[in-house]
Amino acid sequence: MNAFEDLKRLRERARKEMHTAMQEGETKKVVRFARILQEVDGALQAVSLAVEGIAAQLEAEGDAATADEGTRPDGSSLADLHSARARGRASREKYLGRLLARGIQLTQLNGRTFRTSSGKRVGIAYASESHANRWRMSLPDEQYDLLVLLCETSSGETLDFVLPPHYVKTVWGRLTHSTNQREWHVQRFGRNYELEPKKRLGQITIYLSRLEPLR
Repeated sequence: MNAFEDLKRLRERARKEMHTAMQEGETKKVVRFARILQEVDGALQAVSLAVEGIAAQLEAEGDAATADEGTRPDGSSLADLHSARARGRASREKYLGRLLARGIQLTQLNGRTFRTSSGKRVGIAYASESHANRWRMSLPDEQYDLLVLLCETSSGETLDFVLPPHYVKTVWGRLTHSTNQREWHVQRFGRNYELEPKKRLGQITIYLSRLEPLR
């Protein structure tokens, strides 16, 4: 029995169940499966931390086994497990579940693009706090009415900034363009959060968890 593989299978099952519940509008089930996903992610993270800790100890002792560079029992690497894409996908799924629990349903059009019940196009970007008080993220260079910036802190909390249409129109063209993508970063200064401070695109603190535009 491979506990790591079992956890991954359970996570995929919970993800599919939650997706089905979202499509059927079964709020209670969405919330339940979202909690299960969170629990499984916690278990996977615990395994990851344990493996990293043991690998670090072996490296400190000069053990030749470190040549595997953080390989896990299932053969996957730390980079594979914690890839930005996988974390972003999981974060969006949890966020959609939270929205549905509040009576807000978004329909996925493709990857990171969704549509509100009122027909607005929403781009949902994600980034973890790779540097203190700083999040770098991107989205395909497409037309969006709204943007949701999911910023995961080093403590595991996810901040959601819902940028309304008038603000998106003002800043979208000023974001960095690279290979059919728009790229930017969010930076925290004390209690305030700013979008691309050097370009002076303004504070976005007022948009934190402002869900009304998503209805």
